Amino acid sequence: MLPISEPYPWQQKQWMQLNRLISQDKLPHALVLCGPRHLGKEQFGYALAQRLLCDNQQGQVACGVCKQCSLFISQNHPDVLRIVPEEEGKAIRIDRIRQLSEFTEKTAQQSGWKIVIISPADAMNINAANALLKTLEEPARKTLLILVCHQLSRLSATVRSRCQKVVFPVPAPAEVHAWLSSKIADSDSSEAELLQYAEGRPLLALEFLQTDLLEIRRTFDKMLDELASGQLSAIVAAQKCQSLDTLMAIDWLYSRLALELKTKEMHPGTYRYLDRLIQIKRRLQAGGNPNKSLLWEELMLDWQHLLSLAPPRRAG
Repeated sequence: MLPISEPYPWQQKQWMQLNRLISQDKLPHALVLCGPRHLGKEQFGYALAQRLLCDNQQGQVACGVCKQCSLFISQNHPDVLRIVPEEEGKAIRIDRIRQLSEFTEKTAQQSGWKIVIISPADAMNINAANALLKTLEEPARKTLLILVCHQLSRLSATVRSRCQKVVFPVPAPAEVHAWLSSKIADSDSSEAELLQYAEGRPLLALEFLQTDLLEIRRTFDKMLDELASGQLSAIVAAQKCQSLDTLMAIDWLYSRLALELKTKEMHPGTYRYLDRLIQIKRRLQAGGNPNKSLLWEELMLDWQHLLSLAPPRRAG
């Protein structure tokens, strides 16, 4: 992912907060940028790193043209270290944190800041998190650690306690309207539909727009409608679900049911079904590898049964 030189429109509050600390020379040695995925936290971290390294410090964003910015944009800046998992969804291991320790102990090659970005920091295993504590407890001068975190509860409590939190909530539609409207100008998709499917997360809404994800999601919702009305059997629906990314489809099923709860009266068993989806998601995030066929057959059969138990809509 390439760095950007300034934050997104919905990140202005957090950006102003950190710029005040920079101007007062009170920026902490470690920040944890926390909030749901697809809000641009990693990009925010990059923008902050570039702003600190930039030779032209007059403004509150990096200039994008100086020597330091050029090195940064080309991803060749010697005083920036990015720590990520070796593979998507895998843990960050202790050897990467040892590399971080060596990096922070050295003198900055450009005589400015040294910056480490760990993303996602909640992917660190216990050994890696413990190894990071020494660096957090004995910070080097003009060294900043930026921890990007999607699930704060999965980040070691001892690590959390040594970082200053910068929270990124899901923005209000008004905060993303101008940005998203410019992206969908030539699309037949509506802003409301994209934000609904993305649960308000603007970068996920953009991903829906730029890939075939929107059509897949529409097909998924249509399948659930047909399942609820009896036009489609649970077994056929389960077979369709097996071709989807399991974690993504579990999220979609949860979102759809949460929407049903907002718009109509549902059977009390709905909440047990939601809890079950949460437990399945946690097992998947922990590396679980369930039998897809069995998992989806059970979920689709129970979905169909649950919808059949929903009280009928009241007339007018």
